[in-house]
Amino acid sequence: MNTDAFEVRRRGTLYALVGLSAAAVAVIFGIRATRNGDEWWLWIVVAVFAVLAYVHLIGALDSRTPLFVADDLGVRMRVGNDWAGVLWDDMGEIRVEPREGWRHDPRITVVSGDGSYVFTAPIGIATTASPAEAEVQLASRRHAASY
Repeated sequence: MNTDAFEVRRRGTLYALVGLSAAAVAVIFGIRATRNGDEWWLWIVVAVFAVLAYVHLIGALDSRTPLFVADDLGVRMRVGNDWAGVLWDDMGEIRVEPREGWRHDPRITVVSGDGSYVFTAPIGIATTASPAEAEVQLASRRHAASY
């Protein structure tokens, strides 16, 4: 039996680095836009980088809360601001899915026993767990549930 829970979290430093970099670019373009009033398109660049900075800085603050937790009882995942949990005995399937093209990162997919609920949690470069580590951790916990 595993005593420690397996957790997947966002990499807070990566999110903070991207967010601060995007904020710096937004400020630089904002300064240029105020000096060159005839180049209105610069404000679009400022807005895009400001939104990018906001999203990533919120992600950095949110990195303290796990996205996915697996222990000897089952798994819990964040679904928006809520949590969903499935016991090992009630689980139909759990799998680690690889990257699909450039749009879909690797993820952990959990299907309830009756197939009515499907939950996913991201894994990969922006999180603290790799797909290979997730496969090993989940296989050992599912076996420990002995069903």
